[in-house]
Amino acid sequence: MHDKGDTAVRTWLATTLAWFPLFTTIGFLLAIKFLSPTFLTDTAWLTFGRLRPAHVNGVAFGLLSSGLIGVMLYVLPRVVDAPLRFPRLATWTAVAWNVAVLTGIVMILGGGSQGREYAELPWIIDVAVELCLLALAVVVFSTIRHRREKKLYVSAWYYSATMLWFPVVYFVGNVMWHPATGALNGTIDGIFNWYYGHNILGLWFTTLAVPAWYFFIPKIVKRPLYSHMLSLIGFFSIAFFYTGVGEHHLLQAPIPAWLRTEAVIMSALMAVPVLTFAVNILLTTRGVRMPYKDTTFRFIMAGFFMYIGVSLQGSFQALRTTNAYLHFSQYPVAHAHLALTGAMGFTVVGLALRLVPLVCKRELWNRKLLDITWWVAITGFITFFTGMTLAGLVANAAWWNQIQVVPTLPLLPVHFFIRAVGGGMVVTAAYLFGFNLFMTMLPFGAAAHPIATGEPLEAKRTDRKASAFQSRSQQELSLPIILVGGISLFSLMTFMVVGMPYMFAPTEASPRAVKLNALEQKGMDEYRRNGCFYCHSQFVRTQDWAVGTPSEAGDFFYSVPNFLGTERTGPTIGQIGGKRPTMWIRDHYLDPRKVSPTSVMPNFKFLADTNLTALSAYIETLGGKDLEPRAFQPIPPEQYASAENPYNPLMKTVAASYEASSQTYSGSASDGKAYAEVFEAGKIAYIERCLSCHGCSGNGQGPYARTVVTRPANLNERLKNYPSDGMHFWRISEGVPGTAMPPWRMSMTEDLRWRIATYEDSMVSGAIRTVEGGVSDDAAIAYANRTNAKPSIAGTKSEWDAGKKIYDLYCAQCHGEKGDGQGPAAGVVPGGYILPKPAVFSETGHDFKLFGQYQWKLEEGVPTTNMPPWKYALSKPELANTLFYIQTFAEQPDYAAKWGPLYRDPYARNFGR
Repeated sequence: MHDKGDTAVRTWLATTLAWFPLFTTIGFLLAIKFLSPTFLTDTAWLTFGRLRPAHVNGVAFGLLSSGLIGVMLYVLPRVVDAPLRFPRLATWTAVAWNVAVLTGIVMILGGGSQGREYAELPWIIDVAVELCLLALAVVVFSTIRHRREKKLYVSAWYYSATMLWFPVVYFVGNVMWHPATGALNGTIDGIFNWYYGHNILGLWFTTLAVPAWYFFIPKIVKRPLYSHMLSLIGFFSIAFFYTGVGEHHLLQAPIPAWLRTEAVIMSALMAVPVLTFAVNILLTTRGVRMPYKDTTFRFIMAGFFMYIGVSLQGSFQALRTTNAYLHFSQYPVAHAHLALTGAMGFTVVGLALRLVPLVCKRELWNRKLLDITWWVAITGFITFFTGMTLAGLVANAAWWNQIQVVPTLPLLPVHFFIRAVGGGMVVTAAYLFGFNLFMTMLPFGAAAHPIATGEPLEAKRTDRKASAFQSRSQQELSLPIILVGGISLFSLMTFMVVGMPYMFAPTEASPRAVKLNALEQKGMDEYRRNGCFYCHSQFVRTQDWAVGTPSEAGDFFYSVPNFLGTERTGPTIGQIGGKRPTMWIRDHYLDPRKVSPTSVMPNFKFLADTNLTALSAYIETLGGKDLEPRAFQPIPPEQYASAENPYNPLMKTVAASYEASSQTYSGSASDGKAYAEVFEAGKIAYIERCLSCHGCSGNGQGPYARTVVTRPANLNERLKNYPSDGMHFWRISEGVPGTAMPPWRMSMTEDLRWRIATYEDSMVSGAIRTVEGGVSDDAAIAYANRTNAKPSIAGTKSEWDAGKKIYDLYCAQCHGEKGDGQGPAAGVVPGGYILPKPAVFSETGHDFKLFGQYQWKLEEGVPTTNMPPWKYALSKPELANTLFYIQTFAEQPDYAAKWGPLYRDPYARNFGR
């Protein structure tokens, strides 16, 4: 009786043996393209942006859907104890379904994609799929209606609910009431897109696979399901929680904040149905070992464990911080493969290998080939999943530190290679699977060796009374009660996650949105047809400060469909308009590596010249064609954007009373003292932390600058272009990603960072000398008289040479190579900016009378000027050698009379320039 529908089951399962090898082969071609971007790019049909949706839709609707539907048609008659109703309808639906899927994929390859992830199939194919779903619903509900088993096993709940809610998900998510585009506009389309994109997994694949696991696993281990209660909790919670998780794909996009919060909460709560299901199955199979000798059971259980893993991984990835960190890379792609190829793919393969011999009434053709298939498949899958995951984590680590997509690409080929190797093994397993099933289905293909299914296990006895609720609920919970409950929860969440956002969708465009003309619209069609959105996102997240201003919902008002994107194999281009010369964009499409050597983008030489022009015109509109020079500065994060230097009022006050030409300050002594305290604290912190890279004069030529790839900023040039204090403070606080500039907020107080900013401002506008020079001179004389300081070195040539090296590295920037105060940074030379004027050492050699004066000035610096206190940077021997070298700039009579005799070595005593 139960085998009345086996012809339909055979038909559905037969398609899996064709789809699995075909569409995994396409996936392997895609993996090769990451390593060799020019591979198969001469024709539009084989470019990455068209093969990818062909691969995804082929796996989703060809392999997985066909396999799981075939399993459903096998399981359902057996759990309701009734023959399958309308078996011929089920058989012809298989034909119609697969013809529709194949036609749709051919149309996608031809450029007919609707441009929405997982929803690329053209509208006419959507209609065919929807009709097939309705036909399957007739078969399922007719079979259940004529059941002889009054107790409703959990598998029947899932199958019946799936055939009610998935046609709704498909219709709503594919926006089928808009046949021209199959899409809405902007962010609201993204919301509808991911309501569908995630629920095809949660309310289609999952709710077709879970009842299969519930049926086959207890049957294979020959034990009853552990808990009816747990299955009830799992069923109702999946209807409620899973419906609203899709928007976690858009957590960083400009969708309503409440919707993002809902997605995070529901994603976390998804652990409820997952864990209840996992506990139910694991307690059903506890202590079981024999069935694992059956390779088909290994496939099924591998799928089960991958489902648990990917579900918990999904809940983890949906948390705001982890989502911000992990999004856009190969890590979510690996996650998607773990769900579809892993959890669902292994389950479908295991069930197909188990059922085809049963419905064909013959043994599997070759059991040894089955074992080989298992080891090749599991090894290959683990390999390519690991490769993708590592590639994602490497990219995420770089992006989190604002090292953008293009500089990160050279780090990834080794992981792409691992991915390709593993993918090749999975393709091999697919062909072995297909061949084994094909030979099994042939009339002469019966194998001589039967598949082991495990020995029957002895039922455990217990004195514990049966659960009263379980007994009553199995008898009294009718199908209408279960369906009404499940559909009510599904409908409530559907209204919340798509209905409410639709009601409050943006009604006007933002200033960055551009209404497209005919040429630009044609370019957008090319962008959609060729799948550019699979590699380029079009929205800027808050943390993406290096690439633009955070996107707003209105930025995408004229975009139909949405091109928000979920992956960044290439850089985000949502605000690329005006950021590249027009011909650069054209060259990039013709030969990406001509203008970006590390790019993995395919060339688009197959595009007609008019189409290429249109595509370039569309790209130029993204974000508006921004040609404002100031706009090329990155936008500081929100916490820094409006920050103002708290010492600005003090600086303005003392600046108003300062005459730069005469270096005289006539203002309040208390204000001058307060400013000097701020300035000197900033100078000392700069010497200790910043000088090694930026140099004494801030020109980016400090000693450590010789070791870094990216030259440190010339502060004079850089600060002139900063539009605000917030920009300056942000750079000091957070550093510059991809450079040696560290985030000083991690080790400095906010006040000290502002003091450094105040000191660095003097490298643009000059220092405000509120402490007159005489104060430093008097302190130097007092020190010299108090200490009667003498040279600590003999004055040898090697010591002079050592001093010269220190001087040239640190001091010549301001004082000049000849000690004449005309170094390249000195304000008295063209392009210089250090004011007051640096000292002229021939004059110093004449004016100073005591050795201690030199020592004091060198060690303590000159207050409220850019002359640093070198004791914070140099050791005493280095200071002594440098001082000796500086003294030799004195005029010969001064040197011979005052400085040479202080040294012991003849080289110093007899020195002459």
